[in-house]
Amino acid sequence: MTRIAGDSTTYTDIPLTVQVAMTYATGSYAVAEAAVEARFPRAKYGWARIDTTGAGAAVASVRDWETGDKAGSLEQWVIDHNKASGRKDAVVYCNRSTVPEVRVKTGSQVLGQDYFLFVASLDGTVVTGPGIVACQVKGANLTGGHWDESLVFSTALWLPVTPPAPVPPKPPVPSALKGEFEAWLAQGVGLIGKMS
Repeated sequence: MTRIAGDSTTYTDIPLTVQVAMTYATGSYAVAEAAVEARFPRAKYGWARIDTTGAGAAVASVRDWETGDKAGSLEQWVIDHNKASGRKDAVVYCNRSTVPEVRVKTGSQVLGQDYFLFVASLDGTVVTGPGIVACQVKGANLTGGHWDESLVFSTALWLPVTPPAPVPPKPPVPSALKGEFEAWLAQGVGLIGKMS
């Protein structure tokens, strides 16, 4: 099932009607997870956190690989992200024209196995193919707002997360038992004193 995702340099401009919120984890437009949670609760929305600097492999699931955001080794980012996440779910965002560059820069990492692509067209064209898990199809000029719209094809990435059930509090110890416990402790202390 294809899902609608939204991203923006101002995360509050992403409409609440999307199913996946794509927000920045690093760089000039970074947003704290608590702020994202307040607007897009993980129990309801999928999240894709974006790394624009190359320093967020452990906190982001998408590496932005555009002009101005190509710092560091893309191959190493994929390796570091997969190690941090414990599974091979690294995604590289790029334009259609830079897919060949990404394929070269990911080195030993195999498309569709070690990493996946999130390809931008921004003109309404849907780009699909092996290893492509999402396509950014509409820019702000087509969405009519300060946000871009993407189609997410993957049914395994960026899913809502059900919060764990709360742990029920332990019942208080009845005061009668508490007195008996204290008396028992006092006897134990007395026995220890006699043994030494």
